[in-house]
Amino acid sequence: MKSKYSLFGVVTSVGCIILCAIFLLWNPYSNTPVSRDTCIIIFTMLILPACLGTITSFLRNRILMFIVLIWSLPYGFYLSVASIPSIWNLFSLVLILYLVSAIRMSKSYAR
Repeated sequence: MKSKYSLFGVVTSVGCIILCAIFLLWNPYSNTPVSRDTCIIIFTMLILPACLGTITSFLRNRILMFIVLIWSLPYGFYLSVASIPSIWNLFSLVLILYLVSAIRMSKSYAR
């Protein structure tokens, strides 16, 4: 059962990285190239936590998964509500799945 929880976190983290790649490389809502500062912010605030989330899922460490959630929460929430409806609303799903993954990890430790 524990492997399902780690797979759940890995899928969520990979989904976040894919959404960030779409945002940075193939943004369907803008033809303007993304600035260097935007790339740095997205990388620091969303891609790095997603990479940590992937590692955390293999380690099954709930504290680190909560850190991933808190780290990516401000920018993920901003992108999810900045333009409704849009593909970026999926960032809210990523945040919810991070929370669910962390909760499921904590329940697996209780057993």
